[in-house]
Amino acid sequence: MRMRHILILVVIVLLIAIVAVGYLLMQSSENTTSNGTNGTINISHGDNNVGTSDSQNQQDQSSQSDIISASKAQTIASNYLSSSSKYSNFGAGSPTLKGDVYYVPMVVTSDDAQDAKGTVVGYVKVDAITGEVIGIESQDITTGQTINEPP
Repeated sequence: MRMRHILILVVIVLLIAIVAVGYLLMQSSENTTSNGTNGTINISHGDNNVGTSDSQNQQDQSSQSDIISASKAQTIASNYLSSSSKYSNFGAGSPTLKGDVYYVPMVVTSDDAQDAKGTVVGYVKVDAITGEVIGIESQDITTGQTINEPP
């Protein structure tokens, strides 16, 4: 009889642990959104957004009060890209929040660019608290090394 009670207790503890792990995994997946989960790329030129994204809307709604919204980060990145002739062939895609930094994809928007339209060639890093552009992150095509350029 005592062995039966111990076995039931072990099963209950295991069920509680499984539920807790599942809850934690669901919470972490809600906090991290991946770009392109629904196959849609948002490209912003100024304040006009082209296309919509479910992950973008969820991220806007779940944003914390002390950080800027994902759409604001996208607008900041778009304005930054359009302010420089060096980045004239790029638009701002859907941001991903990593810690206190939004990584906004640099999406090719021109047929005259070296890469195909819609290709992500790097990221504009936007501070999620201050809204300042921290810099550009891209990869060297030959070495695959990450290149971080200051703003």
